[in-house]
Amino acid sequence: MTYLEQNLCLMPEERSATATLDWFAHRNNPLSPPRPAGNIVEPLICGEEAFGKFQACIERASKSIDIISWGFDPGLRLKRGGSSQETLGELLKRKSEQGVEVRVLIWNNSFAQLGENSVIGEGWSGRGGTGLGSGVTAGQPADVGAREEKRQKLLEKQRQERSRLERLSSDDENAQRASRDELIAIQQELDSLDGTYLKGSDSGGTVQQPEDQAKTRDWYRWAYSSAAKNIEFRTRDYPWLLDLSYSDEDGLRAHWGRLVILSKLIARELPDSSWLHYAALSFFPSHHQKTLVVDYLDAERAEGMVMGHNLQRNYWDTTAHAYDDAAGRRDPGFGPWQDLSLHVRGPVLFDLNHNFCNAWDNATSWIRRLFSGTLADQRAAVRWLELIRNDGEAAQICRTQAQEGGETTILEIYEKALGNVHQYAYIENQYFRYSPLAERLKSTAAQRKAAGACNDLHLFVVTNTPDSKNFSSKTYEMLDSLGQAELMPLAHRDYLYDQRQLVYRERELASRPASAERDRELANIDKQKRQYNIDEARADELIALDPNAHYNKAAARELEPEMLPPEGLKVIVATLVSCDGGTSAARGAKNQAERQTDQQIGEVLGPEQGTAKYKPIYVHSKLLLVDDLFFTLGSANINTRSLHSDSELNIAMPSPRTTRLWRDRLWKMHSGFPTTDHIDEDFAKWESVVSKNWENQKKSRPLNGILTRFWDLVTPYAIALD
Repeated sequence: MTYLEQNLCLMPEERSATATLDWFAHRNNPLSPPRPAGNIVEPLICGEEAFGKFQACIERASKSIDIISWGFDPGLRLKRGGSSQETLGELLKRKSEQGVEVRVLIWNNSFAQLGENSVIGEGWSGRGGTGLGSGVTAGQPADVGAREEKRQKLLEKQRQERSRLERLSSDDENAQRASRDELIAIQQELDSLDGTYLKGSDSGGTVQQPEDQAKTRDWYRWAYSSAAKNIEFRTRDYPWLLDLSYSDEDGLRAHWGRLVILSKLIARELPDSSWLHYAALSFFPSHHQKTLVVDYLDAERAEGMVMGHNLQRNYWDTTAHAYDDAAGRRDPGFGPWQDLSLHVRGPVLFDLNHNFCNAWDNATSWIRRLFSGTLADQRAAVRWLELIRNDGEAAQICRTQAQEGGETTILEIYEKALGNVHQYAYIENQYFRYSPLAERLKSTAAQRKAAGACNDLHLFVVTNTPDSKNFSSKTYEMLDSLGQAELMPLAHRDYLYDQRQLVYRERELASRPASAERDRELANIDKQKRQYNIDEARADELIALDPNAHYNKAAARELEPEMLPPEGLKVIVATLVSCDGGTSAARGAKNQAERQTDQQIGEVLGPEQGTAKYKPIYVHSKLLLVDDLFFTLGSANINTRSLHSDSELNIAMPSPRTTRLWRDRLWKMHSGFPTTDHIDEDFAKWESVVSKNWENQKKSRPLNGILTRFWDLVTPYAIALD
């Protein structure tokens, strides 16, 4: 059941052929073809492994270091513990002084830096100058004491509001709803205190001690100065219209800008989106790729990385995901962080270099290109066949790159892989909000059932709850498409209220005398009802329904969410949570006998009276696994931005060896159970773990493993812009 229709040609004398599923991108303007063999990869889980490998690659470099990233922080300590405290900036400086050519290319949009500074310490003017959060002033270090003081004030405010809610009359629905909304707002503030990192006024999102601020500013001043040898640090952004660059192969090339991206989105890719959606995607696209290529001109030594990790301090964590930052060796104020990267050798380095050269030459002034040529021309002698490694496998570099012909091969890879599923798909991603992929998987499941398949497909999802009180509609639509809408009770309530009010308004208008104005509004309501799939029977259900009562029970966890997965598909949507008391690692590591003993003790003594505290583990991963056969990993999220407008880069590999390695490590780490060869058994274990931990959280009891049910009580339904 492959996504790409293909014809088989058989020679008459052979009368047989071997057919395999196609996993590669061919249609959506790929920069790179599949490399048929010779690629060796190593999965890297969390910052301790990924940044350790990143540093090792740089240490081994003898000729060149090429870095692309969304974010960059010279103050990042790649390794923690031991005597070495060398930062990323110091490491790159040392290598450049050894004669290694260092090139660093980072996305930087001055307006976007108002929200979160991707280039820590550089400032708006560059060279360590003034700018929001990274100017010449000393700034403020992380103040954990102030955070705890704010927490206590919020807890007291929460207690008072709960008391007020209890005193309200049961008939005063408006006051009750206002009180509950206030409690939700308070809870959101509490959650933000234990979120992924503590935002500081000194750096637009990354807290630094004053002495570290000075070091980062000084590093940029050095990197931009004439004293710096063998190192070039550049930033890039999208032009408004077109940007011309020169290539010795192609001559002048036009790189598309924001307005061209806007016209593409309107014309072909997102015809039903709103203008606000178009504006968010096209006026503020980011260069989101994260790659490393080392010693490319030396085929024997060449190596690199395809990363989900940004080169910033809040991306550093261990696989233990300790509740306490100090115990986890994280920087102050940064919460647990789940992320994935990959070390690569082989022919895909040819394509990583090609991508880097395109980006670098596009960021090079035409005057420099006139006198020194292009980087692509300097490296043209290397052929991909020279990079093949023994015992390697096939792979392809795929991208989203709106500037270079509108490549969307990452989307093509996802669509194809979800059309090839026979047993399971596993998605671990920062966002889960691109409903066409859910529809693609539903279609695959339905086609298999229609063809007589006996087994259901299994979808495992690990993601975050929406990280904003706004823009939740895309996540809700994704869950709703998979029959999981009640995992977002507040958004579900708001969504039902909107439909209910539509029906009320229609019936109120129908009772009025006919008029042109009334008929126009009724026609508009009828159109909206069709969009919501509301027929007369559903309208009667909505009138009889009390969404608020349902939400209250859901918020109190007094009822299980009703989940109705599509036919032929079983679905688990989960999040990751760190628990204090050492349970996130220790309990997850318990064997079956120890877990049974805990259960027996609970049955005899009654439920444990919990005092556990929880902290979300922020999932920044971008991984898809299919059937222990195929994986894709890189920088692309499952949202419209990553699949259509931002620049992204993934690697796609039909590799049973590496796909199973990903599954074995991640599923044991998340659920506490080793994987089996029977997906239905693993699915049942996951269901048991997420349900039990959902109950444990309700009772403030320790968790088993770090896996728990996706459950978002505080995000309302609001139109998403990305």
